[in-house]
Amino acid sequence: MVLNMNQFDYGMVMRALLLDESECGDLAIVKEDNQRCFLALLDVLGHGKKARKVAISAKDFIEQNYHKDLVEIMNDLHNHLLGTRGAVAALIRVDMGSGEMSYVGIGNIAVSIFRREQIRLVPKDGVIGYIMPRPVKQVIPLCQKDIIIMFSDGLRQHFNISECRDLFSQPAQKIAEELLNRLWKANDDASCIAFKYIP
Repeated sequence: MVLNMNQFDYGMVMRALLLDESECGDLAIVKEDNQRCFLALLDVLGHGKKARKVAISAKDFIEQNYHKDLVEIMNDLHNHLLGTRGAVAALIRVDMGSGEMSYVGIGNIAVSIFRREQIRLVPKDGVIGYIMPRPVKQVIPLCQKDIIIMFSDGLRQHFNISECRDLFSQPAQKIAEELLNRLWKANDDASCIAFKYIP
């Protein structure tokens, strides 16, 4: 899947454990809004058609509400998913004008910023739609050429930055695809978003 507009350089990729997108419980969402870009990565518990149905419902909800504050989106998504198998998610908004990145995460979606070193952001433990703590928004100043990576637990969570540094000069779509190819654990649905901050 290639969704790359002129103003932003981002890429996203998803892979179903059963190799059928209609049975993938992972979903990636990117929305552009003038000088801002909204990123969301969602992983519904389990996989298969039932997980996909919950993921599509969550995606529709997020796409209708992505312009709201990130904490509000997460709280409302929790209410929307009550009674389902639940999900984990990370929400990010990048303001290209101010260079600020806002982040809210619940559960084990990994989010890192790559520059000379790797900065890992820490989500709150919990399951959206089941037991979720109060979401907390973090605001991080970005530096030019920072690369934001988001990926689900279908990819190996801990890796040496040197394993992937050769990718960072590539377009964001290529980064997302290669990370999934190199880090996929092959025992779960997997997804990845890459975003390059080039103001």
